[in-house]
Amino acid sequence: MVFTDMLACLDSYPDASSLTAVDQCARLAVALGEGVCAVATHVRIPLKSNLIANLLLDLSDVARKEEERSLHNAQNVLERFVKSASVAGLAAPATMIIRADLQDTSEQIVRIARTRSLCLIPQERFDDGQASLAEALIFGSGRPVVVFAAGDQAVVKGGLDTVVVAWDGGRAAARTVADAMPILSRAGSVRIVSVLNDKPSVSAGSAADLVRHLALSGISAVLDEIDGQGQQIGECLTRRAQDCGADLLVMGAFGHSRAREFILGGATQSLLRAPIVPVFMSH
Repeated sequence: MVFTDMLACLDSYPDASSLTAVDQCARLAVALGEGVCAVATHVRIPLKSNLIANLLLDLSDVARKEEERSLHNAQNVLERFVKSASVAGLAAPATMIIRADLQDTSEQIVRIARTRSLCLIPQERFDDGQASLAEALIFGSGRPVVVFAAGDQAVVKGGLDTVVVAWDGGRAAARTVADAMPILSRAGSVRIVSVLNDKPSVSAGSAADLVRHLALSGISAVLDEIDGQGQQIGECLTRRAQDCGADLLVMGAFGHSRAREFILGGATQSLLRAPIVPVFMSH
């Protein structure tokens, strides 16, 4: 069982996703499934009519050039993705350029993602907009998302051999494990990590039933319990994932809405903003 209808979200404005990010995204898509469509945006920059400002600064011409730059970037990253995916062994990857106002880009991609099985998002800088897109997709699409930091570290060195599952017994964790079953069923090693002394609901042995549940699907998982007292949960999880040589960290995304703006849980926020290993998230 694999993901057959993935969406790879590439950046086109103000800066394009780097060649490294695009190549890593293609390799990750090959490791996760068989069918993928890469999407990038041709942004529209609406300007309020102001004749004097336009005459003084030529704002409309500036906006037009920025829009053209975003289209050029989108075309380039999509062309690179097709080449990289083909080299990695993915047959006939699809591409899509969407036209959207700058402030509506995430909303449009969220709508597209609702009819895809999984979204992939390379992130290169804290402020590159991809983290905000990941947040919008996780909490708005109803689909799982894989976020990874593009850079020099090896993403998907040789497939998804070692997968770490963060388990606190909550609803988001349960949803994420169910969404990640295509990955867990193919992984060489699955390790369940429970962080004790962080949440009252997590006690020694509380993840044993998840081990039983996975075993019924033919997945042999090892349970790791670590003491998280006085530590940041996100740091605990990423440190254990690194110690295990994990290719992927699977965890539920926690957040609640306040006036339509999601307030993220600590672990969710730290791993969205600075993922040390690729992170598979659902909500």
